[in-house]
Amino acid sequence: MSDARRTLDDVALTDAASPRRVAPHHFRDLVWHFARAELASTHRMTTLGWLWPLVRQLAQLAILVFVFSRLLHLGIKNFPVFVFSGLVTWNWFSAGVSRSSTALLEQRHLLFQPRFPSRVVPVVAIFVPLLDVVFALPVLFVMLTFSGGLSWSASALPLVLALQFLMMVGLAWWLAAGSVFFRDIPNLVAVILLLLFYLTPVFYSHHNIPSQYAWVLGLNPMTIIIDATRSVLLSSGAPDWGALALLFVFDVVLVTSAYVAFGRLQGRFVDYL
Repeated sequence: MSDARRTLDDVALTDAASPRRVAPHHFRDLVWHFARAELASTHRMTTLGWLWPLVRQLAQLAILVFVFSRLLHLGIKNFPVFVFSGLVTWNWFSAGVSRSSTALLEQRHLLFQPRFPSRVVPVVAIFVPLLDVVFALPVLFVMLTFSGGLSWSASALPLVLALQFLMMVGLAWWLAAGSVFFRDIPNLVAVILLLLFYLTPVFYSHHNIPSQYAWVLGLNPMTIIIDATRSVLLSSGAPDWGALALLFVFDVVLVTSAYVAFGRLQGRFVDYL
């Protein structure tokens, strides 16, 4: 019997009256099992395996560094590390949000199992690209070591990533549930992510933006995440705790509303799938 099957049986025994509710540790086990299965399936029969996401990020980094340090110089110190620190968090956000918008549609067979907690599926969609971050961070730390070294402030990075994860969980539940009823949502998400990439300081800084347009970046939660990441890794200082506190409040509201909405809608998923 597989780990996921055993976990589902445990859920059935411990919470038979509410078949779609699941204990936190069972939820965690299911997320890890399905994420591991998806990674194994994705990278099966490949030479580099799990290193392919890192290769893609490094290729993207090379293009951006060439264009914006050789052809269109932006005047940013230590530009390769600057860009890569933004790419690591942005690529996780982009991949996770995109995956989650189609997660329930692609894994509809799981939802036909009456005891399966459907909230697991969108979380798996954002957890899989999080493992890409795990592979990218050692490369980033090596780059930082050769460009000036790591400081004590880097210990705050897990907090920044946790806030990003919380935000992505809320978005994943909203988008996954919405896509069941409105199939245009994945296409809309793809367009928004394309536009949002250029409205997020991934390969440029606030100094490159005219002051009258700076407020646009301030409306983007990913601006707070990327700025905080660079603060703890590059500037060797504390992040903007006020901005992170506001982001935490936003995350709590987003996740709570998404959790409630998902719970109310999940009983109708099967009818539309």
